[in-house]
Amino acid sequence: METFTDLYDTPAEKLDAFVAHALQPDKEWKDEVKDVFERIAGFFQEQCFQDYIIRDKPVKVMKVVKGGSFSKGVELKHTSDVDMLLFLSCFSSYEDHHKLRGPVIEFMREKLEKCQESIAYAIINISEQKSSNRSVPPRSLNFDVHSKKRKKPIHVDVLPVFDALGEENPPSREENYSDLDSRLTVQQKVYEKLIKNRGGPGEFTPSFSELQRSFVKHRPAKLKSLLQLVKHWYREYVKNKYPGKHYPPKYALELLTIYAWETGTEKAEDFSLAEGFVTVMKLLRDYKNICIYWTDYYNFKNQVVGRFVKRQLKQIPPTEKKKGPVILDPADPTNKVGYQCRWHEVAKEASYCLSQACSQMKDGRYISSWNIKEARNIWVTLKCPGLWKLNYYVNPYDPIQEMKKEIERVKNIPISDQRLSFKEPRIKPKVLMGHSTLANYGIFYQIQIQVLDISSARCKIHVKFPNDTYQTYPFEKKDTVLMVKQQIEEQERLPIMGQHLSFQGQRLRGRKSLRVYGIEDGDTLELELTRR
Repeated sequence: METFTDLYDTPAEKLDAFVAHALQPDKEWKDEVKDVFERIAGFFQEQCFQDYIIRDKPVKVMKVVKGGSFSKGVELKHTSDVDMLLFLSCFSSYEDHHKLRGPVIEFMREKLEKCQESIAYAIINISEQKSSNRSVPPRSLNFDVHSKKRKKPIHVDVLPVFDALGEENPPSREENYSDLDSRLTVQQKVYEKLIKNRGGPGEFTPSFSELQRSFVKHRPAKLKSLLQLVKHWYREYVKNKYPGKHYPPKYALELLTIYAWETGTEKAEDFSLAEGFVTVMKLLRDYKNICIYWTDYYNFKNQVVGRFVKRQLKQIPPTEKKKGPVILDPADPTNKVGYQCRWHEVAKEASYCLSQACSQMKDGRYISSWNIKEARNIWVTLKCPGLWKLNYYVNPYDPIQEMKKEIERVKNIPISDQRLSFKEPRIKPKVLMGHSTLANYGIFYQIQIQVLDISSARCKIHVKFPNDTYQTYPFEKKDTVLMVKQQIEEQERLPIMGQHLSFQGQRLRGRKSLRVYGIEDGDTLELELTRR
């Protein structure tokens, strides 16, 4: 049988065999991990919380759930950790979970140290996972279990969890749409409570671990092979190369890989493993513009949830160096997975990987990647109020000028006569620049854009330029001064920051509406320009 030692020395044609023989765990290993899980779970269910009282009530383990790679079927040979989630009766809210988690974990630690002889495995390195922020209580109890047949121990993380979903079970992919829609509506209330609780980013993600597991577990076997290959690359060539540094979690790469498969193959069950791997490496290399999310468990229909998710997609880091991909956890909208981690070093290693044998055929030909973009296509409704509507499927990274060309083609409105703008609740309307993209405005979701035909606009204002020339622009009284400046930038390529508009000797402030200044149809504004 062919032996495999190093991924970078394995030609692309051999990647399927590499995964099968070097990465996928054998039955004996799976059985041992399963036995460890069952014995540890039995201890916490039957022994740990006997006579433990909180607020005059006994603490009970309502259920034990597998988490992490082991539960999703993407564990690696002899290396995967075991996540165990204990849903406890003492947590009746997010607030309870935050306040009581620390004392509960401390009690679990003391009990495990005293009673570990009752477990058929040797347990070592018992510790608590503490945050660098002292106000955040420990998240889990961690320890290693000595394997009976292998030298390397099995690492176990035990997390006490609040049952946020309650009676809500993860929706299966076999449910019909009407049932799924009704369950999603109920589930939105759960997410609304999560958002209103204002916990830290991803603080209560373990409560949604069953949804995370369901999201990955039922995917095709070939995709799981790709996930194992990407995780192996990450562990061997990034995490082991730079130990101790704050890198993105493996879950971030799992989600990125699933996105690549969904958009690159249209969810095909059979595909080229080499092409999928190269595609993921290229996404990691060019990570800065990635913005991906799913609507399997939450969406934009609920006002609170929808507004929060849109904010999550729009967040911009303080510096270019800290810029990372936006990858929202499909199970928890508060969990922006791997945000502001060391993505630049991951990108550097991914770029190097693309030059290695695993990205090439034996004859030296490089493997082609799937044709995907950094964000999904979205539906845009172009609306000319009172006249017409046009639905347009567009990628957020395509120039807005392409939308204008489509309007010109379908509605015969010259590009120079079009003004596109969008307005959302609590956000001032903005004019969309043709040379820009929807992504530049943080728009990665379905949206309605208003189209104004300049030639037929009811209200127009004149702008006097410093060289005594005039230009005319359409407006509505609810428009802001900023929107006028945006039109000037769009038409004349004069940056907004260098524009100063005044009316009847009064300097106009950008965020105020034209109505505030009493500006009417036919009025003239004066423009001054400053160099920056």
